[in-house]
Amino acid sequence: MEKVYADKQGQAVFQCPHCGFNTTFDASGYQNRDSRIKIKCRCGESVSVLIEFRKFYRRAVVLIGQCHNHRTKELSGIHLHDLSMSGMSFSVELKENGAKALMNVGDVLTVQFRLDCPPQSLIQRRAEVRNIRGDLIGVSFFRSEYDKELGFYLLR
Repeated sequence: MEKVYADKQGQAVFQCPHCGFNTTFDASGYQNRDSRIKIKCRCGESVSVLIEFRKFYRRAVVLIGQCHNHRTKELSGIHLHDLSMSGMSFSVELKENGAKALMNVGDVLTVQFRLDCPPQSLIQRRAEVRNIRGDLIGVSFFRSEYDKELGFYLLR
């Protein structure tokens, strides 16, 4: 399923994966309901899309780091899958005994990881677990002030 990102005014840009045709449309009517729709392109192809309403751009990444769960006091290795100024999603490495770290929605974590471009800045944030979907854990950062290193990284 293709993803389409809507801006603050609800405008989204669709690009057909078959012919490359671009069009802008008003997606604001889908903001508070299921935002999976089918768009029929002028080339005749129908494309299933998911409209995402996000405050910050989310970038797919392949980074490693670690997190400390304040409830369980466990320190775990993590693999980051995507990252934005307001949060990230990751999966947790298995422990040496093959067990997984236990996390619940609402847990407070301290996460840290290094960016993969020079100067490989260390990013450390307190975060709250917002959702758990299978092995993927989504968190939102507590600190909302602008982070120059992370901002430049996301814009690369």
